[in-house]
Amino acid sequence: MIKNVLLLLMALTLTGCLITIDSDSRPLHTVWDEGNVARLQIGQSNQDFVSTSFGDPSTKLSYADGTEIWKYRNRSEKDTEVGVFLVFSVDVEEERMETLSIEFAEGVVSNYWIEEDRY
Repeated sequence: MIKNVLLLLMALTLTGCLITIDSDSRPLHTVWDEGNVARLQIGQSNQDFVSTSFGDPSTKLSYADGTEIWKYRNRSEKDTEVGVFLVFSVDVEEERMETLSIEFAEGVVSNYWIEEDRY
């Protein structure tokens, strides 16, 4: 019995025309993109440049040594639907949050990184 079920599942999987996948991604809130980030230059870009390019950060952190970290967040949603021909369909929604963190030392970019969270 188990062997027959496994063979049926394998047959359904191998017949690509029976499986459909539809994926759609849409931005919910976008502050920055890869092109903006590529323009950041460590040791050269200053706070005025960053403020002009990205606007006001969602969060500003200040440390005792004088460094600051500005955070900018992008939110997007991805909807994926997987179906097996007239048997079943699964719809998966996923929200992504990407955070661009820019570290300043004496008003100049000293580091930056991107973190991604999925919900």
